Amino acid sequence: MERPSGPAAPRAQQLDPGPELHGKQRHRLSHLPPLICMLIATQPTGHPAARPAKDRAGVALMYHALSEPGRHPAGQDPEYTLLTRVFDRQLHRVRQIAGGGGSVRDWLLGLHAHPVLLTFDDGHISNRHLALGLLLRHGMTADFFINPANVGTPGFASWSELREMAQAGMSIQSHGERHIYLTDLSEAELRRSLRDSRERIEDEIGQSVTLLAPPGGRMPRNLAQTALECGFHHVLSSRPGALPAQPGTILPRLAVTASQAEDRFDQWIVGDAATLRRDRLRYAGLATLKRVMGNAPYEWARNRALSVLRGAP
Repeated sequence: MERPSGPAAPRAQQLDPGPELHGKQRHRLSHLPPLICMLIATQPTGHPAARPAKDRAGVALMYHALSEPGRHPAGQDPEYTLLTRVFDRQLHRVRQIAGGGGSVRDWLLGLHAHPVLLTFDDGHISNRHLALGLLLRHGMTADFFINPANVGTPGFASWSELREMAQAGMSIQSHGERHIYLTDLSEAELRRSLRDSRERIEDEIGQSVTLLAPPGGRMPRNLAQTALECGFHHVLSSRPGALPAQPGTILPRLAVTASQAEDRFDQWIVGDAATLRRDRLRYAGLATLKRVMGNAPYEWARNRALSVLRGAP
């Protein structure tokens, strides 16, 4: 996977505010912090020109759950739940444009050199019953980051299902013991969550667990060092960016959402520098809001803004 070496990327374009909000939506959003509304409601605009293959930077995509049309499975955030046909189409584009995709684990081990890495967070049951079949059909693998405390509970895959996925070539990794923001834990609680989750997954799946993805992308300042001391080799963040030629402890990822524009997805999988730069700026703004507001108030405001934009009462 080579670093971009072509001509300088075009300058970042203005953020597109998207479709004009209806009066009721505008009124409801007016009660929320304006920066949250702006950052949630906007998407970076696309621009043409996919670069030649030799100029591509590698990227890691972050998925969560899948669903069939008209179904809304429990425990799945609608913003992070893709229709199966959309995921199928995206895998086709990955194969068509990038030549294929695979898991972070296998990439780090040198088992494939695909420029697109595929990951799933949370361990929803749709990972086993919907995502697995599509991945195998396209000849791809992925990493699935799970919380042992959620395994087998309603809406989440069981240990036997996760073992089936591992036997099919998938990578089962840690999302922490429970789905709790790691920034809300004490140092002792953090270490216990990391160690317990890694040991439980290794015992149940029978494979080494070397990768950690923190829930919600919340990363304590000392997480990289703590993760290393708890037996992990790499931390998969939620910060957008291209994968480095020489992987460090923390690796960036790109969160795929239900509102993902097709042209933006294509820009991601060719490692377009301008698109990734805009995404980093937006992420930095949201990260600042999370720190200033705190996790709970930010989540309330985010969920409210998204429900208004979806037309919910």
